[in-house]
Amino acid sequence: MKIDKLYMERAMELHRIHPVVDAHLDLAGELYFRVKRGEKNPLRDCYLQNLRTGRFNLIVSSVYLKNDQLPEGGLRLALDQISVLLEAIDLNPEFCLIRTKKDLEAAINADRIGILLYMEGLDCIGNDLKLLRVLWELGVRGASLTWSRRNMLATGCCTAVCERQIFGGLSEEGILAVKEMERLGMFLDISHLNDDGFEDICKVTKKSFVATHSNSRSVHFNYRNLTDEQMQRLSSQGGMMGLNGCIYIAGCANGEDPLEMLCRHIEYAVNMLGADKVGYGFDFCDSYTEAEPRQQFSESHDDALVDHSHVPELTAVLLQRGMKEVDVVKIIGGNWVGYFRKMLPEI
Repeated sequence: MKIDKLYMERAMELHRIHPVVDAHLDLAGELYFRVKRGEKNPLRDCYLQNLRTGRFNLIVSSVYLKNDQLPEGGLRLALDQISVLLEAIDLNPEFCLIRTKKDLEAAINADRIGILLYMEGLDCIGNDLKLLRVLWELGVRGASLTWSRRNMLATGCCTAVCERQIFGGLSEEGILAVKEMERLGMFLDISHLNDDGFEDICKVTKKSFVATHSNSRSVHFNYRNLTDEQMQRLSSQGGMMGLNGCIYIAGCANGEDPLEMLCRHIEYAVNMLGADKVGYGFDFCDSYTEAEPRQQFSESHDDALVDHSHVPELTAVLLQRGMKEVDVVKIIGGNWVGYFRKMLPEI
């Protein structure tokens, strides 16, 4: 898709003067892999320039465990990821950990890149809900119950490259986990949860939940995406929906224009929910693949965008397609900042 120079310039300006947020990146795991293979400062060397070029103010970093890292050693690996991320932040003054509203405001005002920790699946705690308090004390401020698999708390949906319905909702321990998360003040992410689990979440929760990296099932049919009804229910209870940039979830795996498809998901969500409920949550999979140990090199790509430095291109196309600038400002980061201002503790 050709982008008019004027829209590109305006997009860059909006990214410069307004908050920009990515609500999902597997940063903790990527840093863990890179440090393990001997890289001294990967947060600076592999991420800082792209984030600065895209003018990002906040990254929500997941702690994600692969299937082959479970069940044995899952808790240790999760803690190792958190430890590596905290050490990387300490090493780089351009970054800071976001634990509180005060931290968030300080990061935005000081033009630093805030990192907010959350668990992409709680497999690592088993059914020991006391560990949620431990994670909270370490700075974890949210969680999804499961990734696309079954654990002791819930059942996930199928993976992005599959097309099959998976049944089974929350376990009794899963219901208790949601209640404990709400007591602690953690946000709940329903991305990767199956449809039965979504229904259970709606019955159990008293606070707003979010989908950090899920798209519209009506725009592209994939069980990782949300139905119209799910989108409306998520919105009605104060939740947020983050745009996923994976080609299989966006629907551009077969040669469709990636910017076109990403815009279609955003525009559909805005038309259905309003511009206040939509944001970015790209889940850059190629970044994770590049970081993890591999037996052989693969030239295949799973992302609709190259990296964070190219995100202004999507913003420019939204403007070029006629979206109001005030709505674009909300989508690139204003909405997520508003959500976390409500969710995070004061101190």
